[in-house]
Amino acid sequence: MSSTPLAAGAAVPALGRVWLDELLARCEREGLSLPGGAQLQQKLHRPEVPAAARGRLAQVMHHEWVKGRQDVPPWQLQATVEAIEAWWHTLPEGTEPLGAGLVPAWIRAQGTLGRVQPLADAALRWQSQLALPEHEAVALALLRQLRRLKGEAAIEPTLALIDALGERWQPEVDWTAELTGSLAMVARAAEQLAPLQRVAAWVERLAPHTARAGVEAWRTPLVSAAVRCAHLPSLRQLAEAMLAFDDPAANDGFALASAIATLADLAPGPEVDALAERAAQAWPKQPSIQRELARRRRAAGTLVQDLAAPLLALEPTHPATPSAWQLLAEYAFHDGDTALAEQVYQKLADIGALDDQAEMRLAHLRLQQSRVAALAQPGAGGLREAAGPTHFDAEALGPVAPALAALAQLVAEPPRHDSPHTPADITRAGAAALAEFDAACRAAIAADEGPTAAQALAAATHLWVQANCGALDLAHWDQVFPFEVGPAFGVLDGQRARAQCMAVLAHLVTLVGHVMRQDRPLRGAPTEGSVAALIGLLQLQLDARLAMRQPHEALADLADARQRLGALGAGAVEPMQERALLAAGQATSVQADIARLHPTEAAAARVLEVWPLREWADWLRAEGVTDHALVSDPPCPGQFEVVDVTGRLRVERHAAEATTLSLARVTDLRVRAIHLLIAPQGGILKPHPWHLQMADFPYPHPSVVARGAAGTVMRRATRWQRVDEPLVVLANMDAPFHRNYYHWMVLTLARIHGLMVRGILKTRRLLLPRELNGWMRSSLADIGLDDSRVRWYEAADDLRLSDALVASPAEFASPTLVEGLRRCLWQAAGLDPDAPPPLARRVYLARRGETRRPMAEAEDMIALAESLGFEIVAPETLSLLDQVRLFATARAIAGPPGAAFTNLMWTQPDCRVLTVYKQDIYSPTFLDLSFLRGQAHRWLQGRSLAGFEGVSIVTSPFSVDLALARQALQWAAGDA
Repeated sequence: MSSTPLAAGAAVPALGRVWLDELLARCEREGLSLPGGAQLQQKLHRPEVPAAARGRLAQVMHHEWVKGRQDVPPWQLQATVEAIEAWWHTLPEGTEPLGAGLVPAWIRAQGTLGRVQPLADAALRWQSQLALPEHEAVALALLRQLRRLKGEAAIEPTLALIDALGERWQPEVDWTAELTGSLAMVARAAEQLAPLQRVAAWVERLAPHTARAGVEAWRTPLVSAAVRCAHLPSLRQLAEAMLAFDDPAANDGFALASAIATLADLAPGPEVDALAERAAQAWPKQPSIQRELARRRRAAGTLVQDLAAPLLALEPTHPATPSAWQLLAEYAFHDGDTALAEQVYQKLADIGALDDQAEMRLAHLRLQQSRVAALAQPGAGGLREAAGPTHFDAEALGPVAPALAALAQLVAEPPRHDSPHTPADITRAGAAALAEFDAACRAAIAADEGPTAAQALAAATHLWVQANCGALDLAHWDQVFPFEVGPAFGVLDGQRARAQCMAVLAHLVTLVGHVMRQDRPLRGAPTEGSVAALIGLLQLQLDARLAMRQPHEALADLADARQRLGALGAGAVEPMQERALLAAGQATSVQADIARLHPTEAAAARVLEVWPLREWADWLRAEGVTDHALVSDPPCPGQFEVVDVTGRLRVERHAAEATTLSLARVTDLRVRAIHLLIAPQGGILKPHPWHLQMADFPYPHPSVVARGAAGTVMRRATRWQRVDEPLVVLANMDAPFHRNYYHWMVLTLARIHGLMVRGILKTRRLLLPRELNGWMRSSLADIGLDDSRVRWYEAADDLRLSDALVASPAEFASPTLVEGLRRCLWQAAGLDPDAPPPLARRVYLARRGETRRPMAEAEDMIALAESLGFEIVAPETLSLLDQVRLFATARAIAGPPGAAFTNLMWTQPDCRVLTVYKQDIYSPTFLDLSFLRGQAHRWLQGRSLAGFEGVSIVTSPFSVDLALARQALQWAAGDA
């Protein structure tokens, strides 16, 4: 008996009397006659049925019952399959069914019956023969049916067929669409990585041929396969191919959006931004494309109002529209455009897409309008004594939630200074919880009951969010300030918060490690398992490792992942490896491996360069340069009063940090991207951690390719502007990026004035960027800096300075520099510093329009302040000199803290200062200014609003007792 496509030992009907009689009876019941006639029936009833009769029956059954017919009854298909297989079993030894006939009929019948296993067996047994040209039609028929039936059983035979056909594949063959459709099926169905790695190899082979006309039919499924493989180099090629035509194919819009969204999520950068820009012009109504374009324009500084129109015009029913609207709402919220944010949140609510975070922000915004309405919003539960405990969302954690019970209990206790558990206690408890979690994960994975990639990504994302919001957001404070932020600055303890945060991050790292080691990491594909989800997990694991200051462990994680993934995630893992290397300070390793890390960059070794990042003292030391102090101020001690939420008054002491302004002469100093100072040996000058809390450093610029905590990859300058003129350069020129009033006045303008009065700018001009905004440039004129003493440059300029005098960075307020700037601006405002004007004005600083740190009773406080004789002032509406005049005559300054309190610089020592803010935490920034000016400073504490634990404790809403507020305002006014 010859070989058949059936599995070994499978039962095959012998077309004996019983089978034939049952078939005849069924035909009679159905009112049909058995195909072939009476003569064939007689032959089939013989004790030994001739092979020719078996073959004849199979042929006539196929011809009369199946061929060219739709909706063939399953019993007829089954009988035809059995007749064909029985005939094949009688073929002479050495004769294969492929050569005997009826194979296509058998394939169609099995496919229609939904039987994938016989088709899979056939594909594997005939693989070598199907590679021959004469069997191409059979191979394609098998491929088509397996693709239709899909599932795990169809994967290996499909890949076998693709490999067989692939031996003869050329770009011009007419069956490439069959190939790519089947590749897409495998990519969607595979739960293990090995099949997807074979798909990725095919994607890489086919992608370069998609820029030709006439390939639209197979380009779209190839994009789907490339997205499933997260093969970013191929996705770039495919996106370029779809954008290459003046009249793009209509069906390419969704595929292109999918490609760009994947690229933007896994490896954002200028190349993806350019693709999004071009795609948005071709498909203006495609939400995913418009979303990525909005992200690109936002990064370039576009105002949210200018992003709104194309996003609001998107079709609400499109599945990708909610994501685009959520992005717009987020931008509007952070920019303080309450009307636009509410409009977008309402549109999300109308389509049922308002998630918990959006609901929280909507309630946050409505605090500006009505305290009662705001407290009635979902998730808002009135007042709380202080920042509440961290609560995990069991739904977000999914099946991981039970294993995280010990961690949940650990973080349920608010990290307060008066907690009975020390930071060391919390660290030990976190280690014990982690051991339990690790054991639970191992047991679940051993039983093949671990979380899917999607479930793990949701859980890891939730852990990451929880580690960076609410009270745990204070984990970084001990790294920002060079002193212990003790109970004087709020009830929450940054060290306890850090211990809890590290425990959460350790659990996140462990979760990702277990998921990546599963035998079936894509279990539940396509919805529950994807390479993109695995890459997302790796990104979160890397973020957690770096937050824990474990770059070397991060490199080990990524090496293991790279070995498992192979070509999957190509182009996404390399940037993570580079970031970890840079964080570990391995700039030399990055430079040596630059071509692999940047495969899309032609001649990467010649185009890219790697620089270490060093803070001021280390930078000078590496460069072999010594600085010389111009100003040295000792610590400035002072005291301030605190009125707690019960009305109890206490006195706290603190000292503003010692400060220094020094100069260092550096030769061959390079200035790039506005803010980067690069010395030949010292590398890039890195800001103090106090500045790094503002944003990742270096700041976004086309020349900045990659960045890490200890190094940066930059695109080499194509044309240097050599500057031989001796210049003064300010370290940490971040003004065009942050545009922050405090940073400019206290840390930048005060330095510039200090250099002026010490004669430094008489012999050298000052290097400044033209990107300074109008009020900054106006302030330079106010202090008497003539434009002729400035050497202007632009963001695109790459400068090499042969002789630079670098002024040291400033992190905290200098008494000497602040006093010098005050006297200067008083004179510019027509005031005599030696004959101060009388203190007559009471100033309340309103924060109308601000979405950060809103006070529930903001309008009540304004009315209360007005009733006590306070002027309600929005300083940002006044010129600098008008602000100086106003604050120079103020006897009282009050309000919730914000940049407007920078104007304490211009006030007199007898001015009283009242800040109104939550009891949880308080930055000493404005206390320092009061200490420098010798002022009485009181902090009226409020309570955080419950229901806003999902945002930073620093920016979440709070409430204040109006009776206590009246007493505090009366104190500030001198009436109590």
